[in-house]
Amino acid sequence: MILLIPVIIGSLIITSIVSLQNITGIRAKFFDIFEISGNQLAKRLSEEVREVTIDLNHLSKNPMLMNESFPKAKQAEILREYVDYSDSKYTDVAIYDLRGNLIIDTTNKTMRENVANEEFFKKALEGNAFFDSQSTTESSANHSGFHFSTPRYDAKGILNGILDIEIPVSFIHNTLNESLFYNSEDDKSFMFAVKLLHDNGFLIYDTNSNQTTTLNKDTSDTYHDANLTGSLLNNGLDAIGDTLTISIPLILGSEIYNSNGNWTLVFEGDLSTIMSNYNKTITNFLISSALILIITIFVTVLSVRKITSPITHLKNSALELSKNNFSKEIIIEGSSEVKDLSISLEVMRRNIENSNKNLIRKVKERTMDLEHANEELRMKQSEVNQVNSELRKSTRAKEEFLSMVSHELKTPITPMKLYVEMILRGDKSTNLNVFQKKALNIVYKNILKLETIINDIFTVYKMESDKFHLNKRVTNIKEMIETNAAALRPLMIEKEISFDTIVTTRSNVYCDPTRISQVLFNLVNNAVDHVPNRDGRITIKVEEQSLMEKTNSDKSSPQEMQKRIIFTVEDNGIGIKDENTVGIFKKFYQIDTGLRRKYGGTGLGLAICRGIIESHGGSIWLDPDYKNGARFKFSLEGI
Repeated sequence: MILLIPVIIGSLIITSIVSLQNITGIRAKFFDIFEISGNQLAKRLSEEVREVTIDLNHLSKNPMLMNESFPKAKQAEILREYVDYSDSKYTDVAIYDLRGNLIIDTTNKTMRENVANEEFFKKALEGNAFFDSQSTTESSANHSGFHFSTPRYDAKGILNGILDIEIPVSFIHNTLNESLFYNSEDDKSFMFAVKLLHDNGFLIYDTNSNQTTTLNKDTSDTYHDANLTGSLLNNGLDAIGDTLTISIPLILGSEIYNSNGNWTLVFEGDLSTIMSNYNKTITNFLISSALILIITIFVTVLSVRKITSPITHLKNSALELSKNNFSKEIIIEGSSEVKDLSISLEVMRRNIENSNKNLIRKVKERTMDLEHANEELRMKQSEVNQVNSELRKSTRAKEEFLSMVSHELKTPITPMKLYVEMILRGDKSTNLNVFQKKALNIVYKNILKLETIINDIFTVYKMESDKFHLNKRVTNIKEMIETNAAALRPLMIEKEISFDTIVTTRSNVYCDPTRISQVLFNLVNNAVDHVPNRDGRITIKVEEQSLMEKTNSDKSSPQEMQKRIIFTVEDNGIGIKDENTVGIFKKFYQIDTGLRRKYGGTGLGLAICRGIIESHGGSIWLDPDYKNGARFKFSLEGI
């Protein structure tokens, strides 16, 4: 029973589609034929006008007609040949002088009125080819056709006359009657009328009237209809009742000639026969649709009554399930489809009920597991807190130890250093022999090394514990280099090292001058240990390098130049082999790690230099291209 409803509805839909396709097809067929044929006829009429324009243009350029010395009889014969060639399409071909008087024509008339006041003559006299598209109106009652006129020039290009081709109104009649729109007397199932209108409202041609006689009358009322100046001049296809109308505009003006107006071709077709079949089809369609709809409604009501009761019960059961009430069993009844749905719903209810029981059991188990995990986490947290407390105590103890060691080591070193300096530089040095002076110099040098080691260890500790602070300020590069050079020169005395400074920039840097001095001291101190005696050479160079600043802004915006200051410490010592340059800036890195190594140190100097330079936003590196010793470079941003 349920399957009967879609069958009936499907039959109704199929019937409706077939009927509508039949109805639409009938109208569309005649609309398409009517519109396509109308456009073809309008195109043919336009082609006729264009062909006359081509003949006119060709005549105007004929060298025999342009030559005034050529006999008039020969010129008239040429014009008559064009008339004969046109198959009587042309009524007359004439040439007028500049005053409108007839010079030559093809009708052998001895007298003809002056045409100086005619519009076709005036327009051609202005120097343009012209088509008088309303010559059949009262403004040109002296003539019975259309005029194509153009200025005539002599061989020197001087205007000497007007060439005119006159075409009878019958050429429109012939064009329309030879087309596929010609009405057949035997078949009147689809009758139509054709009108040709000027855009000023004048009726130029009408198939329902005797156009060959009425259009030649002198009164304008004969060929002017005020009722035609309204909707018929509108372009487009329109169907009102049993009448089908199409208006097709003809644009007469072109690039090679002008016109005093355009035409509109109007077709009116009688659809009475077609519409009777159309109305009959609609009536049959409505009756069949109404019968099918009544039967469908009746069958649907009976089927719904049988289906509604079990579906209503099933709906109530579903509402109970939506309220999380899974304890009430679903009753299975109704048609086979409803029974299948009831069975599926009952199976779902039992599965959900069992799943809820299992879920409750698992939730209880997971809750117990989470409680145990939370207890273990609290114990671990307590242990972590205890370890953190011990770490903080250890860190604090390490800080106190390093501070104490630094203080306790510096306390004896400071007076020792001062006393040795006082003995070496004071008046008492004259009382010392060579051995004593040498011994004191060795003691002084080792005191300085010990002081450097203590400072390096404490500096590395500050870097690792994030307690390394910089006191940056704007610093003059030249002054900073001169100050450091004065402090570094005593290191060169014993080995008689040549020490030079070269500063080629006047810029400033924003830095911590104390830390930068520490970098320079470490680099120069390392160079002092590795250069030869007497022939040793150490140079500090400072130069400025300009770089194009890279930005993420628009490429069209101007880019700024960035100053970069390059510091170089260069020596002529033993140098560093390529295989030893990889970890040179790492902490505690020693090239010579043997017990009898020649050069001392903790391996912290270069690591401290890298940390200081990178904390300033710069970089430090060993120049691999320099082979006459060692050349260290580091960069800072200039201002």
